[in-house]
Amino acid sequence: MSLQPLSKGKPESAEATKLRIRSFIEKFPEYRKTLILAAAHEDASNSNNYRGWQWQDVETHPTKLIRLITEGIAYVNFKSRHASNYLLRDRGSVKEVLLEKTP
Repeated sequence: MSLQPLSKGKPESAEATKLRIRSFIEKFPEYRKTLILAAAHEDASNSNNYRGWQWQDVETHPTKLIRLITEGIAYVNFKSRHASNYLLRDRGSVKEVLLEKTP
C-alpha cells in the first residue's frame, strides 16, 4: 500500500517552496546533512520500483524525520510493519537551496 502526499489546496510556487525550505534549514541547521543524504539517495535510484529512503539511509533518528513531514519537506511514500520509506516533496528545490552559498 502506498500513501500519497496530502494536497492542501492551491499548489505552492517554486519560490515559496524554496523560501520555506531555506527558513527550515536556517532554523534547524542539523537537518542539512539529512536533506543532502536524502537527495543523494533519491538521485542514485534508477529503479522504477524505488520506494524511497529510510532513516538509516540519511543517518537520522526516525523520530527526527517527523519534523520533515510536518514541515511539508518530505512525506511517507511506503509504510509496512517493518519499515517506512520517505521521499522529498520537491527534490529539485531542496537541492537548489542546499547548493546556495551561505552569507
